[in-house]
Formats: sequence, C-alpha cells, structure tokens
Amino acid sequence: MLAELPPAFAAPPALSADASLQSAQSAFNKKQYDEAMLSLARVLLVRPSDPEALNLQGAILTKQGKFDAALVCYTMALKESPDFFPARYNVGSLLALRHQWDAAIDYHRNLLIELPDNELVEFKLLLLLLQQNKDFEMQAKLFATDVPTNTPAWYFATAARAYTKGDAAKAAKYLEVAKNIYGDQTAIFLEELDESRLNERK
Repeated sequence: MLAELPPAFAAPPALSADASLQSAQSAFNKKQYDEAMLSLARVLLVRPSDPEALNLQGAILTKQGKFDAALVCYTMALKESPDFFPARYNVGSLLALRHQWDAAIDYHRNLLIELPDNELVEFKLLLLLLQQNKDFEMQAKLFATDVPTNTPAWYFATAARAYTKGDAAKAAKYLEVAKNIYGDQTAIFLEELDESRLNERK
C-alpha cells in the first residue's frame, strides 16, 4: 500500500508527522492526490496504525479508482478504532461507487439506525433511495420536517428531491441558501449530490 521511499528517508518526530498529516489533508482537498500520498507516507512511517492517516490514504485511493486498496485502508482504520466514523462512512460510499446499490442502501440504513442523529448518513441514504427509485415510505421519513436542521443536509435533501422532479431552478435556490448559511460545511454534501448525479437529470 505504502509507496517505497528512498533509503535516506528518515522517520520524522511526532510533531512533524502531525504537520505531514495536515499537509496531506490540504493536498487532498486541492485534489493533488500524488502530493497528498507522499505527505501521508511520512505519517505512516511513524504511525502505521493511525486511523485518521489510514482513512485519508483510503480516501486518496478511492479518488484514484483503486477501490480494493482503499477498502483495505478503511478496514485497517476500523481495526484500530471500530467506531471511527469517517472510515465507517467511506466503507458504505465504496459500495455505492461499485454500483452495489442494494448493499449500499442496507449499509446506510443500518448505519442510520445506529447513528439516528447523523444527518450526513441520512442524506446519503436519501440520495441512494432517490437514485434507485426505491422504498418510497422510507424516502418520506427522511428529512420529513419542514424546518431546516442543524447542518446543510435539509437544504440539500430538498434540492435532491427537486432534481428528481425536474425542478432544477428550485434545487439551485436551496443550494444557494445552504452555501450562504453554511459556507465550506456544504462541501461534503455537494460532493455526495454530484456523485449521485441526481443534479444532472433533465
């Protein structure tokens, strides 16, 4: 999994590892995946079992389309920290990326039962159900309130429903409001919406 490094590549102290992890995350956010992986290699030399580093490595590999390798990373992260949410979420996301729709829906439904207040999981489940046109009863229960919730999820859920009805203008208005209120917090929700491709429907 870990790229080979020159013999003279010395393992950095803990503080340097923290800085390298931050650099890796920053590069990942900029979609500079090779640079992110190089910074991450420095971290994993020092902390090979660090769940955050392993999860980030899995996320990079996922973006590169290396799903099997990514799953190994997520599994290793969860072995070290079984309740580490980012890795648990990413395992479910891999199922969707592999087009294993029923498994992905079941995974997120079960995760939502375990984490009923997690609006990102709820949103992901709604996207999957809308995308696959399944379980209308469950769809109706998700974000059933007319009042916005504590995250951008309600706005994005409303937008996703509008897209499925062909009302892109209405969807755009909700997304704009969410961006104005929540700023960068909308990034993960927008990424999930783009991945669902509901916003590409005519």
